Amino acid sequence: YSHRPFANAASAEKENEVKSILQRMESDTLAFRDEIERVYSARCETKTLTECGESHFNDCSSTFPDQQCMKPNELVVSACGDGQSCNALWDKRLSTVSIPVALVQASLGNPSDPEVIESACYSRLAEQYMIDKYEADEEYWAKYNLQPSWTYFGAHNGLFRKSPAVHQEQ
Repeated sequence: YSHRPFANAASAEKENEVKSILQRMESDTLAFRDEIERVYSARCETKTLTECGESHFNDCSSTFPDQQCMKPNELVVSACGDGQSCNALWDKRLSTVSIPVALVQASLGNPSDPEVIESACYSRLAEQYMIDKYEADEEYWAKYNLQPSWTYFGAHNGLFRKSPAVHQEQ
C-alpha cells in the first residue's frame, strides 16, 4: 500500500491544512468530553441542585433573551421563512434541552423522572463552555467561509442539549 495524498489534496500545503482541521476537530471533541466529565462530577453539589431546582425544560415556554434572526448562510428553516428574510430565531448565548415526549410527565412540559432532571441540571453546567466554544469557532471557521458546528450533548436517558438555542416543534 503506498501513501496517497489525503482527500486528493492539490498540494502538500492543502493536505496539511486538512490534517490541521481534523486535528482541531478531534481536539475539540476530547475537550468537550473532558468538560462533560467535569460537570458530571459536580452534579450533586448544592449549588448545582439549587440553581437548577426551579428550572423548567420546555423550550416552547422558555425565553431566549438574545434571540436573533438566522442569516440564510447560517440556516434556512423552510417552515419558518423563505431564506430571504428572518427564517428562524436562535440565541447564541444559551443552550436548550429536548426531552422525549414519553419522559415529559410533569407540569409545563417538564420531566418527572429524577434521572432526566439530574441530566438536565448537570449538563446545564456545560452551557457556558458550549457558548464560548461556538463564539471561538465562529472566528476560526470564518476564514473558510463556513459557520461553526453547533455543540450537542446526548445523555443515556434521552435528554439532548444543544447550543445555540433554537425553539423547536414538539
